[in-house]
Amino acid sequence: MIASLMFKRKVRSGFKMFERGDVAGMMASWADDIVFESLSAQGAAVGVEGKKAAEELIRKWFEEWPKLKLTLKNICIREVFPLLAAVTGTSVIMAEMSVTQTHKTGKEFKYDTVEVYHVRKGKVIRITDYFSTLGLAEVEAARKLGGKT
Repeated sequence: MIASLMFKRKVRSGFKMFERGDVAGMMASWADDIVFESLSAQGAAVGVEGKKAAEELIRKWFEEWPKLKLTLKNICIREVFPLLAAVTGTSVIMAEMSVTQTHKTGKEFKYDTVEVYHVRKGKVIRITDYFSTLGLAEVEAARKLGGKT
């Protein structure tokens, strides 16, 4: 139980880095061969492979969306002993949250999402976003305004 609480605290810390736009801090916990999947401006999934490509995508996103607020609702960890699994093998973490993002023009968008993280030996190797269908109108409007993710 204590290890689970410590692990969740680390996850929350990562989200705080993301809110602040601390891309370098986020990248420190990502593997060199990370796979990052999110939505594109066209509504299709964008997948990038490798830390350099993921960092470039996120930096470009922050140019369009300089303000971000994440409200975590749930953090779920698949393993019974998450700290041990994160150090010795692969762990899976799911984070459910509400997102408020503000475009550089000042327009604000709100939606819910779930992100799934695969962690191998303490490094994130895969991140996949899943958006709530109730928030798709907001996501679509945000994509049209931003032109790209």
